[in-house]
Amino acid sequence: MEAALLYLLKANVVLALFAAAYYGLLRRLTFFGLNRVYLLVALVFAAVYPALPVPALLPAVALPALPTTTLLATSMAPTASSATASFFDWQLLALGAYALGAGLLLLRLLGQLVSLALVRRRSQPTVVLGQRVRRLPGEGGPFSFGSAIYLSDSILLDTKHLPAALRHEQAHVRQGHTFDVLLAQVATALAWPNPAAWLLRRAVLDNLEYLADHAALQTGLDRRAYQYSLLRQQPGGVPAPALAFHFSFLTLKNRITMLNQPASRAYQLGRYVLAAPLVMLLALGYSAARAQVAPTPARAEKPIPQNAVYYLDGQKASSDVLGKIKTDDISSINVIKGVEQQQIFGSSAAAGTLVVTTKANINSPAVLALNKRIEAVKPTVSATPE
Repeated sequence: MEAALLYLLKANVVLALFAAAYYGLLRRLTFFGLNRVYLLVALVFAAVYPALPVPALLPAVALPALPTTTLLATSMAPTASSATASFFDWQLLALGAYALGAGLLLLRLLGQLVSLALVRRRSQPTVVLGQRVRRLPGEGGPFSFGSAIYLSDSILLDTKHLPAALRHEQAHVRQGHTFDVLLAQVATALAWPNPAAWLLRRAVLDNLEYLADHAALQTGLDRRAYQYSLLRQQPGGVPAPALAFHFSFLTLKNRITMLNQPASRAYQLGRYVLAAPLVMLLALGYSAARAQVAPTPARAEKPIPQNAVYYLDGQKASSDVLGKIKTDDISSINVIKGVEQQQIFGSSAAAGTLVVTTKANINSPAVLALNKRIEAVKPTVSATPE
């Protein structure tokens, strides 16, 4: 569970870094093809980065292993109070809430795909200006999804603006923009609490429109007439499905602004060197730094009997108390059995005795006295990792 939360944390932090770099450096550039690559790399890299086996930059430094609370947990029988605490684990609740939100958004995406399938069944295939399209009755703006272009009767009758609308949708189909849309939708669903995921989704959809507008103008359309045709394509009549609606009418003001934006200069390509590589290096460098210190694996120990006697800093204690000790606070753990137990504690019980000493009380009279009794029967006393 901790691994899943750490994975989500890393992925969402990287998404935020990519979004900050895009909106701060690249958003207003007219290198729309490069922006498309950047945004796709951002979504894919954020998903795979937390699972990458990043090696340390320098040889790892092994730290001495300290006894851990995991050893105590595996050595003792679970209690009712510990089971109740684990049931209300905040990590489990956080992960459950995250999964619930992602599941609902993925279900919504599935519903949108079903809606598109119903629209396709309602449409009729036809050919317009040499292009196979699907005709929809009534009014509405043009849109496309996958390899299909959908034109309403109102668009088909507007012969003056039909070529501009058709070439715009042809660009969406030819350049495979549906893949970008679906990837952005899935990424947003899986990272829904992160505002950066929604910002990147918006950036992906905006940039696809800029790409299609630019491609349409490259076919020889008049720039001013094309902008006027965009104003004529405002949504009306039966609305298009949500996934495809972004192809027909989206942030018209921004689209017209980018149509009139002067072409970016060649020297501005240097921003891409600062954006994606810098984010990736920061992420990979962080992982490599964490890999510098590699603790030595803990040695497997024999399980402690369930009816063992527990001592904490020279005093008898319950397993619940021992389970709450932090790893960094433990100085030593000794497991004493049989004859040695009788010699040290004056007891003839055969159960094992688990003796835990914390750093804060390592020099207390009770601990020193107990250590003397333990030392007196060595080397027959068995001990856990020192």
